[in-house]
Amino acid sequence: MSDDKNIKKYFENIPYGNDSKSSEIHGKANQRVINKLISNLVKQFDALFASGDKEGSQTISDLIKSIARKLDNLKAIKEEFAMNYGGGTGGKNLFSNYTDLNWERAFFGEGGTISFDGNFDLLLTAIDPAGNPIVKRIEDITENWVIKGTEEADYMKYHQDLVKQGQTAVKHPNFDIDWAVDKLLINMDAWKIFVSDKIGGVYFLQEWMKENQEALTSGEITDDLLHPDSFDPNNDTRLHVYYANRLRVAFDSDYKTIRDGNASSSNVGGRSKLSLDQKMQQQGIAPNQREVASSSNVGGRSKLSLDQKMQQQGIAPNQREVASQKRSTPSQTEAPNQTEAVI
Repeated sequence: MSDDKNIKKYFENIPYGNDSKSSEIHGKANQRVINKLISNLVKQFDALFASGDKEGSQTISDLIKSIARKLDNLKAIKEEFAMNYGGGTGGKNLFSNYTDLNWERAFFGEGGTISFDGNFDLLLTAIDPAGNPIVKRIEDITENWVIKGTEEADYMKYHQDLVKQGQTAVKHPNFDIDWAVDKLLINMDAWKIFVSDKIGGVYFLQEWMKENQEALTSGEITDDLLHPDSFDPNNDTRLHVYYANRLRVAFDSDYKTIRDGNASSSNVGGRSKLSLDQKMQQQGIAPNQREVASSSNVGGRSKLSLDQKMQQQGIAPNQREVASQKRSTPSQTEAPNQTEAVI
């Protein structure tokens, strides 16, 4: 059974309730470790108090309370993890794929161990899938958590709006696409979700790799440029360009044709302008027919070249010079020049 199924099954059948002690919800082995430590501290407290060492006994008392608070915090984090992992809206996992949850699945499924350092801070150890022990402190657990919110819905709202605008006669969207995308990516580091999770049914990284397959195969794009962190929009533009172009295509379906071909002919701020060759291809006219098509004065009489007119009259192109000479040479039957007649 996969780690994902194991932890979901664990939370479905968890034997603890809201009234369970913070020391018992991490398994019996860990509970014994905690109880042993607290028991020793209580003995020290009793001895110091009995000897009249109020300051020493107060120190021990504060330490016991501190450990209890830390265990309460750990319990709250476990409950939060359980809620986000499978207890969210519709029972969906609300964690972004950006978040590495191997440690959490192991530890919160009672597969980890609890120990204490010299300052009585909790050391929480779990084994990762490669068999390596990973040690965290309480404050480290949620540090890299990325929880999905309304990021996909916000982006698709822009997308659907642009589709509707594109079906009208407007030449420009009623908002700045680059500004909108930048705001979406930067807000609360949402770019981590846009790079790792499905947005509108599409994974960014899969599409980006497909578009750059040749460069990936040749080694022009190295492995480090495929790590999610390499797409941080604070240092890189690839994520921004991809999502901005998706919105531009939503507004103007010709934009992708231009982007893949003659990008210089694109009016990015509004409707795209196809080059003549692209328009002719859409109309089924081969590129080698461009010169013939360009000779047409659309909307009026067609303007045929001299060769085309001669072909219509049954005169081969190599007879063009002969025909020209005939027009310039007088006929033998014409009357003699009047000057010669007078002489």
